[in-house]
Amino acid sequence: MSEDKDSPLFIQYQNLKAKHPDEVLFFRLGDFYEMFDSDAIEISKLLNLTLTHRASIPMCGIPYRTAKIYIARLLRFGKKVAVAEQVGEIAKPGKGLTERKVTEVITPGTALESEYLDGGTNNFLASAFVKNSKLAFAYIDVTTGEFKATSFDQENLEENLPKEISRCRPRELLLPKSLEDNAFLSSFLNEQSQISVSYYPDWNFNKDLCYEKLLKQFKTASLSSFSLTKESPEILPAGFLLDYIEKTTNTSSPHVRSISIYNDVSYLVIDGSSFRNLEILGNQRDGSIQFSLLECVNFTKTAMGSRMLREYLSFPLTNLEVIKRRQDNIEVFFKDRALLKRFRDFLDGILDIERLACRIAMDKAHAKDLQALRYSLENWIRAKESLPSSTFSLSDDDDAKTIVDKISKALLNDPSTSLTEGGIIKEGWNEELDHWKLVSNNFSQVLENYLEEEKSLTGISSLRVKKTNSAGYCLEVTKGKLSQVPSHFIMRRSLMNADRFTTAKLQELEENLNESGTKVLELERDLFIELRDSLKMYIPYLQKLAAEVAYTDVCASLAFAAAKHGWVRPIMEESLAFEVSEGRHPVVESHLPSGEFVPNDLVLSCEKDSARFSLITGPNMAGKSTFLRQNALISLLAQTGSFVPATYARLGIVDRIFCRVGASDNLAQGESTFLVEMTETARILHSATEKSLVIMDEVGRGTSTEDGLAIAWAVSEYLLEQIKCKTLFATHYHELTRLEHSNMKKLCMAVSEEGSEIVFLRKVISGSAANSYGIHVASLAGLPDSVIKRAEYILNKIQKESKGKDIVNIENVEKVEKDLSINAQQSFTGALFSDEELILDEILSVDLDNTTPMAALKMLSRWRSSLSGQKS
Repeated sequence: MSEDKDSPLFIQYQNLKAKHPDEVLFFRLGDFYEMFDSDAIEISKLLNLTLTHRASIPMCGIPYRTAKIYIARLLRFGKKVAVAEQVGEIAKPGKGLTERKVTEVITPGTALESEYLDGGTNNFLASAFVKNSKLAFAYIDVTTGEFKATSFDQENLEENLPKEISRCRPRELLLPKSLEDNAFLSSFLNEQSQISVSYYPDWNFNKDLCYEKLLKQFKTASLSSFSLTKESPEILPAGFLLDYIEKTTNTSSPHVRSISIYNDVSYLVIDGSSFRNLEILGNQRDGSIQFSLLECVNFTKTAMGSRMLREYLSFPLTNLEVIKRRQDNIEVFFKDRALLKRFRDFLDGILDIERLACRIAMDKAHAKDLQALRYSLENWIRAKESLPSSTFSLSDDDDAKTIVDKISKALLNDPSTSLTEGGIIKEGWNEELDHWKLVSNNFSQVLENYLEEEKSLTGISSLRVKKTNSAGYCLEVTKGKLSQVPSHFIMRRSLMNADRFTTAKLQELEENLNESGTKVLELERDLFIELRDSLKMYIPYLQKLAAEVAYTDVCASLAFAAAKHGWVRPIMEESLAFEVSEGRHPVVESHLPSGEFVPNDLVLSCEKDSARFSLITGPNMAGKSTFLRQNALISLLAQTGSFVPATYARLGIVDRIFCRVGASDNLAQGESTFLVEMTETARILHSATEKSLVIMDEVGRGTSTEDGLAIAWAVSEYLLEQIKCKTLFATHYHELTRLEHSNMKKLCMAVSEEGSEIVFLRKVISGSAANSYGIHVASLAGLPDSVIKRAEYILNKIQKESKGKDIVNIENVEKVEKDLSINAQQSFTGALFSDEELILDEILSVDLDNTTPMAALKMLSRWRSSLSGQKS
């Protein structure tokens, strides 16, 4: 490269970069891919590469042979990569430029190579678009063919879009420019560091073009069979996704044969905040699977099973019949541990059939991929034979056996992955290829056969084949046999003791030898492509079979988890019941030594005169939050069809789970902790129904005691009187324990006190906690003794002031309002202690021996100012 930005090579680079401004451009120079300018500066930091300069041009590079490793890392950072290859003959120095063009664009959501993918996780590409007050959301995994879409009212964007993104966790999100200025969306997406977000002009989401794109993809005259019309809002993001994939990958996706339109009626709804709080697919600390619900149940053996299990946890069911069917299939493995072990052993030999089918459909599969498919099908045939056909309805084996037979006869057991190196096709598959391989690999045998023919024809037993650098292959005849030389021998050279000849046949054999290598490579490539193309007709079958493998793998995984953890099959019914005996938190229990977790019971029901609202009090660190979450997770697991961590469970189908526990500042949106808390609480009160399960912890803690107590009281009343759903309401406001309602019961965390020794028993019992034990927890945290003693003194004063409060029955609304007014006047007017009391208490607690004269003077000044009503 010459030393300035006006060099022809750099101009070539700039022209390619101009066409791909949003991608990192890998510019091929010999054995390296080079990056220049801003790409070089950014990527050198991300990949820890050495940044160099050519004159004033920053540059960095990577070896082309290891490029996939670096591309995979860039995709994890959310980057897109455009690969510019040398496509013309390499120009000699001074003879102009080698032609280059972008041959491949790789983005986080369209990557196809296994090096770029996590086998156990879907690689979703998603899109959204707003039209006619509807926000449509679609997502696709091009590596598997899974394609889904939904829509909802635009006014519910703040609730529904985070929910859908939490469900599918896309790697890449494509949005219209019209949404770029949406404050909530921008703030929310800024927090989703794992998602690559791009904006495109709204005209890309053209209704007619998107509709035609879907018709062409599915090869149908209309989309009515997919529950879509031309006016359906889902058409726009779904069609745009297909167009984006085709333009990015430069190929179609023939394995994408349908789209599933879904809505919240079919599934248990968990909003984005609750999904994170329950740590279903990843923990809140770093988003990894460790310490998540998925970690407790994921014992799948195949990548397909792992992906399906994630889907089940993201989309729990509300259809009782399907839930029970899953339970029946899990129970088959649960009751027969020998079958479970044998079946899981077979699954060990099954690779990712779903993604192998995709690679075949998109002409990406190499010979080792086909052999992997063959071995996987062979193992599945054996695994399937072990399953009871009366329980599992599975496809027959005829097509699988046909595919296995084709591949085993055509391909070498350990074939090459390259189409330009040979070593792919077995002997006996094609006569022409066998001939050329014989010429190439055993030319001496070919010559020997020909020599024997000539000896027989001429009667010259001493005839020999010789090879020279100048004349090539010749037939050598001694002087004494020259009289027997036939007319078809062509004289080449006369020697002292012999003459050398050639023949038309020998020349043909030599020409065959010279071109045999090329012929073998061409035939092997063509025969492999022919074989791969012949397998495309089986793509629908392979996709169906992959789903069957995944389903049985998930059932076996959940059975293994139930056996390992000691879970039981819950009784599922269309009722409002929630009855759990000795329930446990699946994640916490799995990370404790065996037997250490303390189980707890819970009975809730929305039926008349039954307790549907549990008010839970007790100290921090006593297991309150664990108890709340475990019941939400038990309900979720049950509606995936799984067994649950309990000794007995009878559960009615719930339509929604809300889990409002803890809160944090959302500074990017200008929201404080309390505003986030109230926003989530408002969403629950607007969205929950009688069939919902609501988990609420410490409502109102983000503001003053008076405000917080009032809000917690009002929220409790609304849940009891208006929504009437199953609710677990944990609080530190002991004033709420004065409330009474026929559908409310009070629970607390048991605490053992023996003298100064306090032990949290982590057991839930009936009643109300007498103390929050916050000072005890503060002491455990290491606060200074003087602070602890002072806190104990103030607590005693507060408790004396609050004695004698009456119980309030909130079913009598008029009495509630009257009592609230009286309590507000008695308890919340003025300061809790007078200035004189506070100063007296401070004087009594001053350490005179360790107080300097200057500190004493400052205290006296402050006390005087306080007593005189002045600000210090």
